[in-house]
Amino acid sequence: MSAALATQEHQADDYTTCTDSWLHEFFSEERIVHTMQHLLQGTTYSVDDLCRLCVAASQDHVVLAFNLQGLMPFANHPEFVFPFASMSLSQIQTLRRQCRAMPDAMVCEYDVDVYVLKLSEEQVAVDHTLLLFAAACILLRGLSQTRALDRGIMCAYLTEKPDLLAHHANAILFQIVHACSLRRGALQEAMKLLQKHNVRI
Repeated sequence: MSAALATQEHQADDYTTCTDSWLHEFFSEERIVHTMQHLLQGTTYSVDDLCRLCVAASQDHVVLAFNLQGLMPFANHPEFVFPFASMSLSQIQTLRRQCRAMPDAMVCEYDVDVYVLKLSEEQVAVDHTLLLFAAACILLRGLSQTRALDRGIMCAYLTEKPDLLAHHANAILFQIVHACSLRRGALQEAMKLLQKHNVRI
């Protein structure tokens, strides 16, 4: 094996490890709830926003894209941003390593903002089981529900009564399932994951 080929294989291994690392930092079982909460920060933090986020995560590949505020993991949905200010030191360091490992980047200006996208041939997506698990956890912590009225917008929070909250969370979770194109068995696996983490729904 030539030295050049060995170097290429070593770089490819480093890239794969780095990719796995940054995805783990944001979309692993331990971190996905935290990530989705921060992706909702720039929204009204409502049930409708959570549904839109889940649809975006199920339809888009995860990408290493940034604007001046933070990470935009779903390129077709720039409204969902994980702010740099909310990231842990480990997450920031992992993103830096990943950016160095990916030499190609595309920069564009749109309106008053600047966007950077690190190009990659690898296509990865959020695991559907983890997506539903995170959505259920966030629902059970109490999101708001927005309704358009003649005189404006009314914002009401899901009830704090445990049984009624579980009923609402179940209904909204099924709404998310029907709005997304999820792989077969993802809902059942998410329910097992909720039991594993002692989350009642």
